[in-house]
Amino acid sequence: MKIFHIFPARLVKVLMISFFLFNVFNVQLLHAQAEEKPAAQLTPEQLKAVEGYFQNPDNKEMYLQFTAKEKMLQGKMLWNNREIIFTPQSELEFLSKDGNEGRPISAKFTKDPAGAITGVSLGNNGVWAKAKDYKPLVKEEMAHTPEQLKPFEGLYQFKRDKESFIQFMVRGNTLVLKQHGDGGEIVFVPQTELDFFNKQQLLQTVSFIKDEKGNITKAFAMRRDSLIRINKIHPTTSELKIFEGKYQSKDDADNIIQLSAKDNRLVLKQLWDNKEINLEPQTDTYFFNQEKFYSLGIIKDKDGKIVQVKLLGMDVFNKL
Repeated sequence: MKIFHIFPARLVKVLMISFFLFNVFNVQLLHAQAEEKPAAQLTPEQLKAVEGYFQNPDNKEMYLQFTAKEKMLQGKMLWNNREIIFTPQSELEFLSKDGNEGRPISAKFTKDPAGAITGVSLGNNGVWAKAKDYKPLVKEEMAHTPEQLKPFEGLYQFKRDKESFIQFMVRGNTLVLKQHGDGGEIVFVPQTELDFFNKQQLLQTVSFIKDEKGNITKAFAMRRDSLIRINKIHPTTSELKIFEGKYQSKDDADNIIQLSAKDNRLVLKQLWDNKEINLEPQTDTYFFNQEKFYSLGIIKDKDGKIVQVKLLGMDVFNKL
């Protein structure tokens, strides 16, 4: 029998966001399905010709640095200092086996009519233009107090994925993003009134949006993921009875839970060991226990009938 540990809560994992690793914000992998060729023998001058700093076409704060190194080309991601060694395939094409999940990464450089390097194409991720005046990224934390961070606290839902939620909370004099499901955390400090960054990874950013009344209503994480701030609902016990019933694990038929409405909340009971957890309604289909950091999502069919629940963002149970 698969055991779902309600007590104690799931261990918290630190969420390390990188633009080349999968994370809560759905960042693309930098890779190309390239066919490896025999390595070419380039002269030191040919390798030196492709050295330089190259700027991401979509994020102007993101740079790669290429440096000639022992007949190879070293690529360095300046936002997280990860290094990748490329093997020359020709004067302008290089290949590395150091991509995610063993996928090769191709780097193809471009020239202008005069023969000067103008950019580099990395798989299907566009052309990174060669920078003429690169300056290291610097961000400064603005003076602030915990009270100034309080308005940003709350539950936020991904616009593109209605089943995914994150929570912002004030801890000390920082704003902490906590991911519902695995408990991963990122610590932010303000750069401006509405723009925040992570001191260890400067490209980990979140920007907030106010409405005409000055209330925080939205946020953009990593400049690409739109988040909608959720106003907690307060249904009655009778309104919650539609969720009552037994639900069976999709992966293990021996695992059955029971949901009951009580005191304006849902009570989840594991029928294999009778352990219970109280879940507060957040939206009409999402429930959460703050102390245990435990979530339950309601899944409906196209007709609006409740057919499944999802625990901790991953464990699916079918309604019996």
